[in-house]
Amino acid sequence: MNTIQRIAKNTIFLASSNIIGFVFSFFFLVYTTRYLGTERYGLLSFAIAFASITIFLADIGISSVIVRDVARDRSKTAIYIGNSILMKVVLAAITLMSTAAIGFALGYPFSTMKIVMVILLSLIVISFSGIISSVVSAYEIMEYISLGTVIYNLIMLTFALLAISSGVDVYGFAYVYLFSSFISLGYFALVALRKLPRPRWNIDIDLWKYMIKEAIPFGLSSVFVRVYYYVDTVMISLLILNPNEVMGWYNAAYRMVIILSFIPVTFLGSIYPIMSKFYVSSGQYLGFMYERSFKYLMAIAIPIGVGTTVLGEDLVSLVYGPAFAPSAIALQILIWSEALIFINSAFGYLFNSINRQMVVAKQTMLAAGLNIILNLFLIPQYSYIGASSATVATQLFSFLFLLYFAIKEGYGLPRNMIATFIKILFACLAMVLFIRGFDHIPVPLLIVISAIIYFFLIIILRVVDKVDIQMAGQLLSGIRIPRKKE
Repeated sequence: MNTIQRIAKNTIFLASSNIIGFVFSFFFLVYTTRYLGTERYGLLSFAIAFASITIFLADIGISSVIVRDVARDRSKTAIYIGNSILMKVVLAAITLMSTAAIGFALGYPFSTMKIVMVILLSLIVISFSGIISSVVSAYEIMEYISLGTVIYNLIMLTFALLAISSGVDVYGFAYVYLFSSFISLGYFALVALRKLPRPRWNIDIDLWKYMIKEAIPFGLSSVFVRVYYYVDTVMISLLILNPNEVMGWYNAAYRMVIILSFIPVTFLGSIYPIMSKFYVSSGQYLGFMYERSFKYLMAIAIPIGVGTTVLGEDLVSLVYGPAFAPSAIALQILIWSEALIFINSAFGYLFNSINRQMVVAKQTMLAAGLNIILNLFLIPQYSYIGASSATVATQLFSFLFLLYFAIKEGYGLPRNMIATFIKILFACLAMVLFIRGFDHIPVPLLIVISAIIYFFLIIILRVVDKVDIQMAGQLLSGIRIPRKKE
Protein backbone atom coordinates (compact mmCIF):
# COMPACT_ATOMS: atom_id res chain seq x y z
CA MET A 1 0.00 0.00 0.00
CA ASN A 2 1.56 3.32 -1.08
CA THR A 3 1.48 6.58 0.86
CA ILE A 4 -1.60 8.05 -0.83
CA GLN A 5 -3.51 4.80 -0.42
CA ARG A 6 -2.71 4.77 3.30
CA ILE A 7 -3.85 8.38 3.55
CA ALA A 8 -7.07 7.53 1.72
CA LYS A 9 -7.70 4.52 3.97
CA ASN A 10 -7.00 6.51 7.13
CA THR A 11 -9.18 9.35 5.85
CA ILE A 12 -12.14 7.03 5.37
CA PHE A 13 -11.73 5.51 8.84
CA LEU A 14 -11.19 8.90 10.46
CA ALA A 15 -14.12 10.56 8.69
CA SER A 16 -16.47 7.64 9.34
CA SER A 17 -15.62 7.42 13.04
CA ASN A 18 -15.90 11.19 13.48
CA ILE A 19 -19.28 11.35 11.77
CA ILE A 20 -20.63 8.43 13.80
CA GLY A 21 -19.08 9.96 16.91
CA PHE A 22 -20.74 13.27 16.08
CA VAL A 23 -24.16 11.60 15.91
CA PHE A 24 -23.68 9.82 19.24
CA SER A 25 -22.26 12.98 20.86
CA PHE A 26 -25.16 15.05 19.60
CA PHE A 27 -27.78 12.75 21.10
CA PHE A 28 -25.74 12.51 24.31
CA LEU A 29 -25.80 16.30 24.50
CA VAL A 30 -29.54 16.47 23.85
CA TYR A 31 -30.52 13.86 26.43
CA THR A 32 -28.04 15.11 29.05
CA THR A 33 -29.07 18.76 28.94
CA ARG A 34 -32.79 18.04 28.85
CA TYR A 35 -32.53 15.64 31.79
CA LEU A 36 -30.23 17.69 34.01
CA GLY A 37 -31.74 21.11 33.28
CA THR A 38 -29.89 24.41 33.32
CA GLU A 39 -28.47 24.45 36.87
CA ARG A 40 -27.37 20.82 37.14
CA TYR A 41 -25.96 20.87 33.60
CA GLY A 42 -24.09 24.05 34.50
CA LEU A 43 -22.58 22.31 37.53
CA LEU A 44 -21.52 19.31 35.43
CA SER A 45 -20.06 21.64 32.80
CA PHE A 46 -18.01 23.41 35.46
CA ALA A 47 -16.65 20.09 36.70
CA ILE A 48 -15.63 19.14 33.16
CA ALA A 49 -13.99 22.52 32.58
CA PHE A 50 -12.08 22.56 35.88
CA ALA A 51 -10.86 18.97 35.49
CA SER A 52 -9.94 19.52 31.84
CA ILE A 53 -7.57 22.31 32.84
CA THR A 54 -5.87 20.53 35.76
CA ILE A 55 -5.49 17.21 33.88
CA PHE A 56 -2.45 18.65 32.10
CA LEU A 57 -0.39 17.57 35.14
CA ALA A 58 -1.14 13.94 34.24
CA ASP A 59 -0.79 14.41 30.49
CA ILE A 60 2.14 16.74 29.90
CA GLY A 61 2.63 15.79 26.26
CA ILE A 62 4.02 12.29 26.73
CA SER A 63 1.70 10.87 24.07
CA SER A 64 3.20 13.16 21.42
CA VAL A 65 6.71 11.97 22.30
CA ILE A 66 5.57 8.34 22.04
CA VAL A 67 4.11 8.87 18.57
CA ARG A 68 7.24 10.59 17.31
CA ASP A 69 9.82 8.22 18.77
CA VAL A 70 8.02 4.92 18.21
CA ALA A 71 7.20 5.89 14.60
CA ARG A 72 10.94 6.31 14.04
CA ASP A 73 12.02 3.16 15.89
CA ARG A 74 9.43 0.49 16.74
CA SER A 75 11.94 -1.43 18.84
CA LYS A 76 11.30 1.18 21.55
CA THR A 77 7.62 0.18 21.85
CA ALA A 78 7.82 -2.17 24.84
CA ILE A 79 10.04 0.02 27.02
CA TYR A 80 8.08 3.17 26.12
CA ILE A 81 4.69 1.63 26.98
CA GLY A 82 5.87 0.20 30.29
CA ASN A 83 7.66 3.32 31.50
CA SER A 84 4.90 5.65 30.26
CA ILE A 85 2.29 3.75 32.27
CA LEU A 86 4.44 3.81 35.42
CA MET A 87 5.18 7.51 34.92
CA LYS A 88 1.49 8.30 34.49
CA VAL A 89 0.62 6.52 37.73
CA VAL A 90 2.89 8.96 39.58
CA LEU A 91 1.62 11.97 37.61
CA ALA A 92 -2.00 10.90 38.18
CA ALA A 93 -1.52 10.85 41.95
CA ILE A 94 0.03 14.34 41.83
CA THR A 95 -2.86 15.55 39.66
CA LEU A 96 -5.57 14.25 41.98
CA MET A 97 -4.00 15.85 45.06
CA SER A 98 -3.23 19.14 43.30
CA THR A 99 -6.73 19.48 41.85
CA ALA A 100 -8.36 18.88 45.23
CA ALA A 101 -6.04 21.42 46.88
CA ILE A 102 -6.68 24.08 44.20
CA GLY A 103 -10.44 23.55 44.27
CA PHE A 104 -10.78 23.87 48.01
CA ALA A 105 -8.37 26.83 48.06
CA LEU A 106 -10.67 28.63 45.61
CA GLY A 107 -13.60 28.03 47.93
CA TYR A 108 -15.60 25.48 45.97
CA PRO A 109 -17.87 23.36 48.22
CA PHE A 110 -17.25 19.67 48.86
CA SER A 111 -20.36 18.70 46.87
CA THR A 112 -18.94 20.43 43.79
CA MET A 113 -15.44 19.03 44.24
CA LYS A 114 -16.84 15.47 44.44
CA ILE A 115 -18.13 15.86 40.90
CA VAL A 116 -14.87 17.45 39.76
CA MET A 117 -12.84 14.54 41.13
CA VAL A 118 -14.99 11.91 39.42
CA ILE A 119 -14.65 13.72 36.09
CA LEU A 120 -10.91 14.16 36.67
CA LEU A 121 -10.51 10.45 37.36
CA SER A 122 -12.28 9.67 34.08
CA LEU A 123 -9.87 11.97 32.23
CA ILE A 124 -6.91 10.26 33.90
CA VAL A 125 -8.19 6.87 32.74
CA ILE A 126 -8.54 8.29 29.22
CA SER A 127 -4.93 9.51 29.40
CA PHE A 128 -3.83 5.90 30.01
CA SER A 129 -5.80 4.89 26.91
CA GLY A 130 -3.87 7.64 25.14
CA ILE A 131 -0.62 5.76 25.67
CA ILE A 132 -1.90 2.81 23.64
CA SER A 133 -3.59 4.96 21.02
CA SER A 134 -0.33 6.88 20.56
CA VAL A 135 1.56 3.69 19.79
CA VAL A 136 -1.25 2.53 17.50
CA SER A 137 -0.97 5.86 15.68
CA ALA A 138 2.79 5.40 15.34
CA TYR A 139 2.13 1.96 13.83
CA GLU A 140 -0.28 3.59 11.32
CA ILE A 141 -3.21 1.29 12.13
CA MET A 142 -5.66 4.14 12.56
CA GLU A 143 -8.74 1.95 12.16
CA TYR A 144 -8.35 0.81 15.76
CA ILE A 145 -8.36 4.40 17.00
CA SER A 146 -11.41 5.15 14.86
CA LEU A 147 -13.25 2.13 16.24
CA GLY A 148 -12.24 3.15 19.76
CA THR A 149 -13.77 6.58 19.22
CA VAL A 150 -17.04 5.07 18.07
CA ILE A 151 -17.13 2.61 20.99
CA TYR A 152 -16.45 5.36 23.54
CA ASN A 153 -19.19 7.65 22.21
CA LEU A 154 -21.67 4.77 21.99
CA ILE A 155 -20.93 3.70 25.56
CA MET A 156 -21.29 7.30 26.76
CA LEU A 157 -24.73 7.56 25.16
CA THR A 158 -25.78 4.13 26.49
CA PHE A 159 -24.73 4.91 30.07
CA ALA A 160 -26.38 8.33 29.86
CA LEU A 161 -29.68 6.74 28.89
CA LEU A 162 -29.32 4.23 31.74
CA ALA A 163 -28.56 7.04 34.18
CA ILE A 164 -31.59 9.00 33.02
CA SER A 165 -33.88 5.98 33.32
CA SER A 166 -32.51 5.39 36.84
CA GLY A 167 -33.14 9.02 37.87
CA VAL A 168 -29.61 9.67 39.18
CA ASP A 169 -28.53 13.10 40.38
CA VAL A 170 -25.71 15.14 38.83
CA TYR A 171 -23.10 13.42 41.02
CA GLY A 172 -24.30 10.03 39.82
CA PHE A 173 -24.35 11.30 36.26
CA ALA A 174 -20.61 12.09 36.50
CA TYR A 175 -20.01 8.34 36.74
CA VAL A 176 -21.23 8.03 33.15
CA TYR A 177 -17.90 9.57 32.15
CA LEU A 178 -15.90 7.37 34.53
CA PHE A 179 -17.47 4.04 33.54
CA SER A 180 -17.18 4.91 29.84
CA SER A 181 -13.50 5.76 30.22
CA PHE A 182 -12.79 2.38 31.86
CA ILE A 183 -14.51 0.50 29.04
CA SER A 184 -12.50 2.53 26.52
CA LEU A 185 -9.32 1.63 28.39
CA GLY A 186 -10.33 -2.04 28.28
CA TYR A 187 -10.76 -1.83 24.52
CA PHE A 188 -7.32 -0.30 24.00
CA ALA A 189 -5.80 -2.88 26.36
CA LEU A 190 -7.20 -5.62 24.11
CA VAL A 191 -5.78 -3.87 21.05
CA ALA A 192 -2.39 -3.70 22.76
CA LEU A 193 -2.49 -7.41 23.62
CA ARG A 194 -3.26 -8.35 20.03
CA LYS A 195 -1.21 -5.85 18.03
CA LEU A 196 1.64 -4.53 20.17
CA PRO A 197 4.64 -5.97 22.02
CA ARG A 198 4.21 -6.66 25.72
CA PRO A 199 5.28 -3.75 27.95
CA ARG A 200 8.63 -3.88 29.68
CA TRP A 201 8.27 -2.82 33.30
CA ASN A 202 11.92 -2.02 33.99
CA ILE A 203 11.98 1.51 35.44
CA ASP A 204 14.38 3.62 33.38
CA ILE A 205 14.92 6.94 35.18
CA ASP A 206 16.99 8.31 32.30
CA LEU A 207 14.11 7.57 29.94
CA TRP A 208 11.69 9.31 32.33
CA LYS A 209 13.89 12.40 32.34
CA TYR A 210 14.18 12.34 28.54
CA MET A 211 10.44 11.89 27.99
CA ILE A 212 9.47 14.64 30.42
CA LYS A 213 12.03 17.02 28.89
CA GLU A 214 10.81 16.28 25.35
CA ALA A 215 7.14 16.36 26.36
CA ILE A 216 7.18 19.80 28.00
CA PRO A 217 6.94 21.81 24.71
CA PHE A 218 4.00 19.65 23.60
CA GLY A 219 2.50 19.88 27.08
CA LEU A 220 2.72 23.67 27.24
CA SER A 221 0.86 23.97 23.96
CA SER A 222 -1.79 21.59 25.31
CA VAL A 223 -2.11 23.69 28.48
CA PHE A 224 -2.80 26.85 26.51
CA VAL A 225 -5.39 25.05 24.38
CA ARG A 226 -7.13 23.70 27.48
CA VAL A 227 -7.10 27.10 29.15
CA TYR A 228 -8.53 28.75 26.05
CA TYR A 229 -11.40 26.26 25.72
CA TYR A 230 -12.34 25.89 29.39
CA VAL A 231 -11.24 28.92 31.40
CA ASP A 232 -14.37 30.93 30.54
CA THR A 233 -16.62 28.48 32.40
CA VAL A 234 -14.33 28.51 35.45
CA MET A 235 -14.25 32.32 35.37
CA ILE A 236 -18.04 32.50 35.20
CA SER A 237 -18.15 30.36 38.34
CA LEU A 238 -15.81 32.79 40.12
CA LEU A 239 -17.12 36.13 38.85
CA ILE A 240 -20.91 35.67 38.98
CA LEU A 241 -23.17 35.02 41.96
CA ASN A 242 -25.25 31.83 41.67
CA PRO A 243 -23.47 30.86 38.45
CA ASN A 244 -24.77 27.32 37.84
CA GLU A 245 -27.71 28.35 35.65
CA VAL A 246 -25.56 30.80 33.69
CA MET A 247 -22.90 28.12 33.13
CA GLY A 248 -25.68 25.83 31.90
CA TRP A 249 -26.88 28.38 29.33
CA TYR A 250 -23.36 29.16 28.17
CA ASN A 251 -22.15 25.58 27.89
CA ALA A 252 -25.28 24.39 26.14
CA ALA A 253 -24.49 26.86 23.35
CA TYR A 254 -20.75 26.18 23.48
CA ARG A 255 -21.17 22.41 23.13
CA MET A 256 -23.35 22.87 20.05
CA VAL A 257 -20.55 24.92 18.51
CA ILE A 258 -17.53 22.84 19.57
CA ILE A 259 -19.12 19.62 18.35
CA LEU A 260 -18.68 20.95 14.79
CA SER A 261 -14.88 20.93 15.17
CA PHE A 262 -14.79 17.39 13.83
CA ILE A 263 -15.19 18.86 10.34
CA PRO A 264 -11.84 20.71 10.05
CA VAL A 265 -10.09 18.06 12.17
CA THR A 266 -11.21 15.29 9.83
CA PHE A 267 -10.51 17.18 6.63
CA LEU A 268 -7.15 18.68 7.56
CA GLY A 269 -6.03 15.55 9.38
CA SER A 270 -6.45 13.62 6.15
CA ILE A 271 -4.42 16.00 3.99
CA TYR A 272 -1.77 16.97 6.56
CA PRO A 273 0.59 14.13 5.49
CA ILE A 274 0.27 15.29 1.88
CA MET A 275 1.03 18.90 2.80
CA SER A 276 4.07 17.81 4.82
CA LYS A 277 5.31 15.70 1.92
CA PHE A 278 4.86 18.53 -0.58
CA TYR A 279 6.84 20.91 1.66
CA VAL A 280 9.85 18.69 1.01
CA SER A 281 9.16 17.83 -2.64
CA SER A 282 7.21 20.74 -4.12
CA GLY A 283 6.45 24.16 -2.67
CA GLN A 284 4.08 24.80 -5.58
CA TYR A 285 1.87 21.84 -4.67
CA LEU A 286 1.93 22.79 -0.99
CA GLY A 287 0.64 26.25 -1.89
CA PHE A 288 -2.02 24.65 -4.03
CA MET A 289 -3.18 22.36 -1.20
CA TYR A 290 -3.22 25.25 1.28
CA GLU A 291 -5.30 27.47 -1.01
CA ARG A 292 -7.80 24.70 -1.65
CA SER A 293 -8.06 23.86 2.06
CA PHE A 294 -8.64 27.49 2.96
CA LYS A 295 -11.35 27.80 0.33
CA TYR A 296 -13.16 24.60 1.34
CA LEU A 297 -13.20 25.48 5.03
CA MET A 298 -14.36 29.03 4.34
CA ALA A 299 -17.11 27.69 2.06
CA ILE A 300 -18.33 25.45 4.90
CA ALA A 301 -17.80 27.83 7.83
CA ILE A 302 -19.62 30.91 6.53
CA PRO A 303 -22.98 29.26 5.72
CA ILE A 304 -22.87 27.43 9.08
CA GLY A 305 -22.35 30.79 10.78
CA VAL A 306 -25.07 32.53 8.79
CA GLY A 307 -27.58 29.69 9.14
CA THR A 308 -27.02 29.34 12.89
CA THR A 309 -27.34 33.09 13.41
CA VAL A 310 -30.68 33.12 11.59
CA LEU A 311 -32.03 29.92 13.17
CA GLY A 312 -30.39 30.25 16.61
CA GLU A 313 -33.58 30.46 18.65
CA ASP A 314 -35.23 27.63 16.71
CA LEU A 315 -32.15 25.41 17.09
CA VAL A 316 -31.94 25.91 20.85
CA SER A 317 -35.65 25.25 21.26
CA LEU A 318 -35.42 22.10 19.10
CA VAL A 319 -32.34 20.66 20.82
CA TYR A 320 -32.69 21.76 24.44
CA GLY A 321 -36.27 22.92 24.96
CA PRO A 322 -37.62 26.21 26.37
CA ALA A 323 -35.60 26.06 29.62
CA PHE A 324 -32.44 26.85 27.65
CA ALA A 325 -33.93 29.75 25.64
CA PRO A 326 -31.27 32.21 26.93
CA SER A 327 -28.64 30.01 25.24
CA ALA A 328 -29.79 31.26 21.83
CA ILE A 329 -27.96 34.59 21.98
CA ALA A 330 -24.77 32.84 23.11
CA LEU A 331 -25.11 30.36 20.24
CA GLN A 332 -25.59 33.16 17.70
CA ILE A 333 -22.38 34.79 18.93
CA LEU A 334 -20.25 31.68 19.54
CA ILE A 335 -20.93 30.18 16.13
CA TRP A 336 -18.67 32.83 14.63
CA SER A 337 -15.81 31.73 16.84
CA GLU A 338 -16.23 28.26 15.36
CA ALA A 339 -16.35 29.71 11.84
CA LEU A 340 -13.01 31.41 12.55
CA ILE A 341 -11.65 28.16 14.01
CA PHE A 342 -12.41 26.46 10.69
CA ILE A 343 -10.35 29.05 8.82
CA ASN A 344 -7.61 29.32 11.44
CA SER A 345 -7.18 25.55 11.28
CA ALA A 346 -5.99 25.90 7.69
CA PHE A 347 -3.25 28.26 8.90
CA GLY A 348 -2.36 25.93 11.76
CA TYR A 349 -1.86 22.87 9.58
CA LEU A 350 0.09 24.96 7.08
CA PHE A 351 2.58 26.06 9.75
CA ASN A 352 2.91 22.51 11.05
CA SER A 353 3.57 21.29 7.51
CA ILE A 354 6.43 23.76 6.97
CA ASN A 355 8.01 23.14 10.40
CA ARG A 356 6.84 26.44 11.88
CA GLN A 357 5.07 24.92 14.88
CA MET A 358 6.28 27.73 17.14
CA VAL A 359 4.00 30.18 15.32
CA VAL A 360 1.00 28.09 16.37
CA ALA A 361 2.37 27.70 19.90
CA LYS A 362 2.77 31.47 20.26
CA GLN A 363 -0.70 32.07 18.86
CA THR A 364 -2.20 29.58 21.33
CA MET A 365 -0.39 31.16 24.27
CA LEU A 366 -1.39 34.72 23.33
CA ALA A 367 -4.98 33.67 22.62
CA ALA A 368 -5.28 32.01 26.04
CA GLY A 369 -3.93 35.14 27.75
CA LEU A 370 -6.15 37.48 25.76
CA ASN A 371 -9.20 35.34 26.49
CA ILE A 372 -8.56 35.54 30.23
CA ILE A 373 -8.10 39.33 30.12
CA LEU A 374 -11.25 39.89 28.07
CA ASN A 375 -13.27 37.60 30.32
CA LEU A 376 -12.11 39.53 33.40
CA PHE A 377 -13.63 42.68 31.95
CA LEU A 378 -16.65 41.31 30.11
CA ILE A 379 -18.06 38.58 32.37
CA PRO A 380 -18.81 40.82 35.41
CA GLN A 381 -20.55 43.32 33.13
CA TYR A 382 -22.24 41.13 30.51
CA SER A 383 -22.28 37.64 32.05
CA TYR A 384 -22.24 34.72 29.60
CA ILE A 385 -22.82 37.05 26.64
CA GLY A 386 -19.55 38.75 27.56
CA ALA A 387 -17.81 35.35 27.68
CA SER A 388 -19.22 34.54 24.24
CA SER A 389 -17.99 37.85 22.83
CA ALA A 390 -14.53 37.30 24.36
CA THR A 391 -14.30 33.93 22.62
CA VAL A 392 -15.09 35.44 19.22
CA ALA A 393 -12.69 38.35 19.75
CA THR A 394 -9.92 35.92 20.67
CA GLN A 395 -10.44 33.88 17.51
CA LEU A 396 -10.44 37.07 15.43
CA PHE A 397 -7.10 38.00 16.99
CA SER A 398 -5.80 34.50 16.19
CA PHE A 399 -6.88 34.90 12.58
CA LEU A 400 -5.03 38.20 12.18
CA PHE A 401 -1.94 36.84 13.98
CA LEU A 402 -1.76 33.70 11.82
CA LEU A 403 -2.49 35.65 8.65
CA TYR A 404 0.42 38.01 9.38
CA PHE A 405 2.88 35.13 9.73
CA ALA A 406 1.42 33.30 6.73
CA ILE A 407 2.13 36.39 4.63
CA LYS A 408 5.68 36.47 6.00
CA GLU A 409 6.13 32.84 4.87
CA GLY A 410 4.91 33.69 1.37
CA TYR A 411 1.38 32.30 1.58
CA GLY A 412 -1.15 34.77 3.01
CA LEU A 413 -4.70 34.76 1.69
CA PRO A 414 -5.41 32.53 -1.30
CA ARG A 415 -5.63 34.04 -4.74
CA ASN A 416 -9.11 35.20 -5.82
CA MET A 417 -10.26 34.97 -2.19
CA ILE A 418 -12.27 38.19 -2.35
CA ALA A 419 -14.18 36.98 -5.41
CA THR A 420 -14.75 33.60 -3.75
CA PHE A 421 -15.89 35.30 -0.55
CA ILE A 422 -18.43 37.43 -2.45
CA LYS A 423 -19.81 34.35 -4.22
CA ILE A 424 -20.18 32.55 -0.90
CA LEU A 425 -22.00 35.54 0.60
CA PHE A 426 -24.34 35.63 -2.42
CA ALA A 427 -25.16 31.93 -1.92
CA CYS A 428 -25.69 32.58 1.80
CA LEU A 429 -28.05 35.46 1.01
CA ALA A 430 -30.16 33.17 -1.18
CA MET A 431 -30.15 30.61 1.65
CA VAL A 432 -31.33 33.23 4.18
CA LEU A 433 -34.10 34.43 1.86
CA PHE A 434 -35.33 30.86 1.56
CA ILE A 435 -35.24 30.38 5.35
CA ARG A 436 -37.17 33.60 5.94
CA GLY A 437 -39.69 32.86 3.21
CA PHE A 438 -40.40 29.27 4.31
CA ASP A 439 -40.00 29.53 8.09
CA HIS A 440 -43.18 27.47 8.54
CA ILE A 441 -41.29 24.35 7.41
CA PRO A 442 -39.99 22.09 10.24
CA VAL A 443 -36.48 23.19 11.21
CA PRO A 444 -34.63 19.94 10.32
CA LEU A 445 -36.16 19.91 6.83
CA LEU A 446 -35.49 23.64 6.48
CA ILE A 447 -31.80 23.07 7.26
CA VAL A 448 -31.48 20.26 4.72
CA ILE A 449 -33.16 22.19 1.90
CA SER A 450 -31.17 25.35 2.71
CA ALA A 451 -27.92 23.39 2.59
CA ILE A 452 -28.86 21.89 -0.78
CA ILE A 453 -29.65 25.36 -2.16
CA TYR A 454 -26.35 26.72 -0.88
CA PHE A 455 -24.18 23.93 -2.30
CA PHE A 456 -26.03 24.03 -5.60
CA LEU A 457 -25.31 27.75 -5.87
CA ILE A 458 -21.59 27.50 -5.03
CA ILE A 459 -21.25 24.90 -7.78
CA ILE A 460 -23.12 27.10 -10.22
CA LEU A 461 -20.96 30.07 -9.19
CA ARG A 462 -17.83 27.91 -9.60
CA VAL A 463 -16.69 28.21 -6.01
CA VAL A 464 -16.29 24.44 -6.35
CA ASP A 465 -14.66 23.67 -9.67
CA LYS A 466 -13.69 20.56 -11.62
CA VAL A 467 -10.24 20.41 -10.07
CA ASP A 468 -11.80 20.25 -6.61
CA ILE A 469 -14.11 17.41 -7.59
CA GLN A 470 -11.33 15.51 -9.37
CA MET A 471 -8.91 15.90 -6.45
CA ALA A 472 -11.45 14.68 -3.89
CA GLY A 473 -12.30 11.66 -6.00
CA GLN A 474 -8.69 10.70 -6.56
CA LEU A 475 -7.78 11.13 -2.89
CA LEU A 476 -10.57 8.78 -1.83
CA SER A 477 -9.53 6.20 -4.39
CA GLY A 478 -5.88 6.43 -3.38
CA ILE A 479 -4.77 7.77 -6.76
CA ARG A 480 -2.15 10.42 -7.22
CA ILE A 481 -3.35 14.00 -6.75
CA PRO A 482 -3.59 15.87 -10.04
CA ARG A 483 -1.69 18.95 -10.97
CA LYS A 484 -3.51 22.20 -11.22
CA LYS A 485 -4.22 23.01 -14.82
CA GLU A 486 -2.80 26.21 -16.09
